[in-house]
Amino acid sequence: MYNESDSIYLMNYNLGDKFCKNSFKNGRVHIFVRESIQFINVSLITFCKEEDLEIHLSAYTICTVAIYRSPSRNFQYFLNNFENILNSIYSNSIEIIIRTDININYLNDSTYKQLLHSLLAFYCLYSIVQFPTRIHTSSSAIGNIFINNIKFDNFSTYPFVNGMSDHDVQITVIHNLSVQNFNNYFYFGQKIDKCSITDFNPKLSYDSWDDIFMDKHYL
Repeated sequence: MYNESDSIYLMNYNLGDKFCKNSFKNGRVHIFVRESIQFINVSLITFCKEEDLEIHLSAYTICTVAIYRSPSRNFQYFLNNFENILNSIYSNSIEIIIRTDININYLNDSTYKQLLHSLLAFYCLYSIVQFPTRIHTSSSAIGNIFINNIKFDNFSTYPFVNGMSDHDVQITVIHNLSVQNFNNYFYFGQKIDKCSITDFNPKLSYDSWDDIFMDKHYL
């Protein structure tokens, strides 16, 4: 079935992944990746529930997570599954960047904001959007970006009004974030199947193993 998301094109970027609703209108998430960056998708579809928690993720050494939550849905469901997601992707070798439209106004203090802040702080993730992202009869910041702003302390965040949505776009540039290009790397692996095992077994029997048996460190 055709979706208007299929017609979105950004020069020099590839669509990394997307999540679009089937049962409800409005609300979708997309991740676009610059053409020069290699990426893979990590499926988190088991955690998704339309309106409550819509998420997709692209990952390599950096995980970028895009999340949508309807303002009228179950917050506790969202929070519990968000924690499960963070547990499943968190690693000391991976940096996490979260882009959200979770309808929690970060310009005002609230119980929802405090609970979300406590959860994300456990993973060293903090809000970096300190300006209104939606301006109508009132101003609010219900879209946000969360990064490790202790490690990545050299960044700039600003709004971009493009007229495509009732929300302004938030743009963040992390100046001390480096992405390794894997295109110039060679990878070597050993093919293991019945033929290679059959060939390997007699070769093991030809080795005397004297060096190992005589070494006290192996005794």
